Amino acid sequence: MFRLNPFHKLATLAFGAGLALAPAGADAFTIQSGDLPVYAADVDLGFAKVTAVPTVFAHKSVAGYDVVGVLGGWEGGEVDLAQESLVFEFDAPSIITSLDLGLLFAAGEEDDLWNEVAKVIVYDGSGSTEYTLSVVDGTTAIWSGPGSVANLSPATTGNAAVWSISNPFGTAAITGFTLVGEGPDTPADFRNNDYGFVGVSGRVVPEPGTLVLMGFGLVGLAAAGRKR
Repeated sequence: MFRLNPFHKLATLAFGAGLALAPAGADAFTIQSGDLPVYAADVDLGFAKVTAVPTVFAHKSVAGYDVVGVLGGWEGGEVDLAQESLVFEFDAPSIITSLDLGLLFAAGEEDDLWNEVAKVIVYDGSGSTEYTLSVVDGTTAIWSGPGSVANLSPATTGNAAVWSISNPFGTAAITGFTLVGEGPDTPADFRNNDYGFVGVSGRVVPEPGTLVLMGFGLVGLAAAGRKR
């Protein structure tokens, strides 16, 4: 039988204590469309702030999905103009594990002339990177960044055209992201490249200072064990 000596026992207890004392911010989080109040310009969720630019949040219910966009523009309740956006700002660097977007249709569906494209601008504190989600057909889309795409609702007429991107920014700890309309802003692009937000999940990255303190705690307990 494997037996822990006193030092190993203390180290195990120290590790458990470190986990127990981990900051609440290390927990996972989820923001859903329902968290963005109808006709509000912004919302502070405590760990993140979301803002509708240039007007307010507007919701659409399609095929059982609630999708949020911006009021006004060519297609109200979606992000459809080059100057329309939904801005997500995190209080602490976070790793995104999934991002769900909706109403991004294939060519010939819902009066869209071509396969729609959503643009996501990501901020990491030192700069920004742009990614695109491009529809290929009713159940297939291509994400230009890390991760993979799954279709949750077909991109065909009568459905919600919802796409879920797993680990969309890899392991990057980001400070925020913006959903924008892929222009240009001309009448000819009416009902094209318009889409909305469904949900996002992630986890906050513990601050380095917190990890250092936890490390000191482990070392201290281990040292005490050796003295015994």
